Order: sequence, then structure tokens, then C-alpha cells
Amino acid sequence: MTRLEEQLRLQRMEIRLIEALVDARGHLPQAREEQLRYALSLARLEVFQPGAARHGGRLPGRPDVTVHSSELEAFRRLVLGRLARPLLYEINPKRRLDGAVSAFKHFQSRMVSARAEILDHHASDFSEEELDDEIGIKSFVGVGGGGGGAGYVYIGAYDVLQNEGIIPRYLTGASIGAVLGIFRAKHKLVNLEEYISLAHRLRPEEVFRFISMKARYGLPGIVRLYLHEGLGPTFRHADGRGYTLADLEIPFEPIVAGIRRGAMRETPDEYARSHHLPGDRRPGPLELRAQFASQMVRTIAFVNPRMVKEIVLGADELTKDFDVIDAAGFSAAVPGILHYDVARKDFRMRAILGELLRREDVTALIDGGVANNVPARTAWRRVRDGRIGTRNAYILAFDCFHPQTGLGHIAMHPLEAAIQLQVALNRRYWHRKINFAPTLSPMAVLPTPEKLDRAIEWGRAQMRTELPYVKKALEPVRFVRDGLEVETPSGRFKRSVSIFPPF
Repeated sequence: MTRLEEQLRLQRMEIRLIEALVDARGHLPQAREEQLRYALSLARLEVFQPGAARHGGRLPGRPDVTVHSSELEAFRRLVLGRLARPLLYEINPKRRLDGAVSAFKHFQSRMVSARAEILDHHASDFSEEELDDEIGIKSFVGVGGGGGGAGYVYIGAYDVLQNEGIIPRYLTGASIGAVLGIFRAKHKLVNLEEYISLAHRLRPEEVFRFISMKARYGLPGIVRLYLHEGLGPTFRHADGRGYTLADLEIPFEPIVAGIRRGAMRETPDEYARSHHLPGDRRPGPLELRAQFASQMVRTIAFVNPRMVKEIVLGADELTKDFDVIDAAGFSAAVPGILHYDVARKDFRMRAILGELLRREDVTALIDGGVANNVPARTAWRRVRDGRIGTRNAYILAFDCFHPQTGLGHIAMHPLEAAIQLQVALNRRYWHRKINFAPTLSPMAVLPTPEKLDRAIEWGRAQMRTELPYVKKALEPVRFVRDGLEVETPSGRFKRSVSIFPPF
């Protein structure tokens, strides 16, 4: 088993443990719960930035530390060998917990010795408290899936999480998940009512226009998306500068898809002509409906890794200063339907986009959802690469674009089915995924105030049902030696007390 496979298996074991602890609440003493959770987290330990877990993000100037310990390697093998069977294969939650406790008792002492050896070998790299912080503090990571108007339920879900004191330490998303993600990431504590009020005030003619635009960096569509017109003031500094991804208080890296060079036989302008996309003329209702239907079918062709590649904006020096609204716009640009581009005289962004297309060898940027609609795999890898310093993260994925019985979804079923095959590739990487239902129609990209409020309430209601699992996973964990005592830096022991601050 490779180290990657070990990490994912240990994560799956932790997920099953959390589920059992919630479903059989009170079956185990608190100290025993913490011992099992500490064991699984310790077994995953490889590399981390000391201090990042408690700080809530990377610390400037402090390097990552790779942990070396033969005792840890032996302990990891024991955890994988002994705890996997009860945690992964036992269906009944109480028997799952009992089996895990029975197996753990046989090698509990090895956890103590592994921890002691790590502290001894790395005495000059990190303190005992910093080690226990990395093992015991789990950082919340949010992943917002694409799905047009169906994604407005995410607003209610984020609101419930914030009210519980659960603040993301890293976010990623595609399409509507990226559009809503820039609002959630702007401040650690958001004013939801302010953003709802903004959504209520937006008018279709502000955001969607039938205006001919030369395709510079995007792909032509039926409608032109003008996000800067509607959202610009919200993402502008006092001195007039637009927000970049680096300006957001919560690290946020949206996903876009790049059309591989040579994957399309036509240039973007030829694509517009051959698919009879309207120019400056607004089509009549029947013509517009027919255009949307035909283009939606063609969108399935783009859900293909031979056609597009995933690009993570904000993940490197070139794109970290990407304009926030442009990032969301390109991520939401459904091929052939919504055309987003940079037509304004912004030479900085044009330089970034030109170099990005050259470097990635792509001809246009389109909806990130066709490359990775629920990018949990990307979030997992970015955390593992050290994006937030700590590697101990809980990844919660939001998905709104899956087959539902509502009228607004039935026409989308072929595309939703294709997207779900792609989403399945991320299953190993999230800790939990919420399939929101009901939702608004994916086509309701700018709903009426009444529909928007209804979607937000749907999101709140479903998030509340999932909350026990999220809160249990994010509970801080102490190092407990024997169920009654916790080791202190002085080497003496005292009654177990929480050593972590509340979230």
C-alpha cells in the first residue's frame, strides 16, 4: 500500500469512527473517544508547519517539518492492521466502537511511545503543545460544487456553520460554488443579510446581456456574463482597486477549466458561427429556449478530460493576484451558454490571462464544473501540499447538481448524470458530502427574492441535519494516556482537561 493509499484509508477509518460516535452517542466515555481519534490522527502524521493548526493558517517564516520516527511507522502499521476491520467493515455503530476499543487496547502503549519518540527526535523543531495541536485541532475546509441556481442553498448552509462558530480555513469551488465562494471568503465573519440584500437588488439586465463580444480568453455563448457590473462595488477597496484572490481573508482557490489546445476543431469565433449563437440580437422566447436546450446537450462533450483540464486559480505566483470577480466569472462560464471575458482595459489581468493560457497550453477558460464540479480531490491535495500549514483538515463538500425530480432538474438529467460520474472520482477525498435537495432549478441563475429566500431556508434546514457529524469531527482532541490523565509538559499528570480553545 502506497503512502497515499494509507492516508486515504486512515481518513476513511476516521470518517467511520465519527459516524459511529454520532449514531451511538454516549456509548463510549469521552476519554476513550479521544484516544481513538488521537490514534488515527497520529497515524496520519507526516509533515506539518508547527503552530499553523492553532493559528488557523500558515505562519510566515516558519518551515514545515517532516516527522521521522520508527515508532510512528510501527504504530501506523498497527492502526492500519488492527483498527481497519472494525471501523471499515462493521455496520452496527455500537459494535463498530466496541471492536475499535478492543483492538486499540492491544497497542495503546505504542501510541505513547511513538509520541514520546517524536518529541525526542524533534525537540528543536516543535514543542509538545504544537505537536498536540496538529494532531488534535482539525481545520474546516469547504468545497462548493457547481450547479447554477441550484447552488443558492449554500448560502443557508454557510450561515448555519458560521452561527455555530465553524469558520472555513480554506475554500475552493466551481461555477456557482466559486461565485458564492468569493462572498464567503471575503471576510472570516460575513454579514449574510448584506449579501442577500445585494442579490435581491440585482437585475437580469445588469448581469446578462445580448451583446457581441470578441472572445479573448473565454468561449462564446448565448448570453454575455457581466459580473463586474453587478458585483464590482462589493469587491472594490476604498482606493478603487479591485479585490484579488490574495486579498480575501479566507484562502480561496476557485476552479476553472481550460480547453486544451487542439481539442476543438474550431476557433472560438468559428464555434459561435457554426452553433448559430446570437450576436447583438436578443432571440425570441422560443428561439432562446431552443438555443439553451441544444447548447446544454453540447455541454456534455466538454465533460471530458481529453477536452479540458482543471486549473486552480490562486495556487501559484501567477494567479494569486487574479481579480476575484474575473475568477468567479470564468469559473461560471457554461460553454456555449454563458460567455465571460475580460473586455475592459485591464492590462494587468490581460497579461496574467495571456501567460496562463500559454503556460497551460489551453485556448479558452470555461466553467470549472466541466473539469471538476465538486473539487474535493483538489482541496485535499492543496491541504496536503501545505496551503494552510496544518495537514489535519475536515473536508465538507456541497453538491447541488444531481438528478432530482423537480421540473427544473428533469431537463438537466443527462448532464447531471455525466457530471456525477466525474464527481465520483472525488469520493475518496471528502469527509462528508451533502447532496442538497430540494433546490431551485439550475437555470434560475438570478432568482426572484422570494425564490432566493426559499432556497436559503432549504440550505439552512439541510445543514442543521448534517451538523452533528460536522461538529463531532471538529471537536478538539486531547492526548489522553489512560482515560483519566493527560500528560503535561513537566512530565507529571493531572486530570484530563480541554487544552484547546473553542472554535
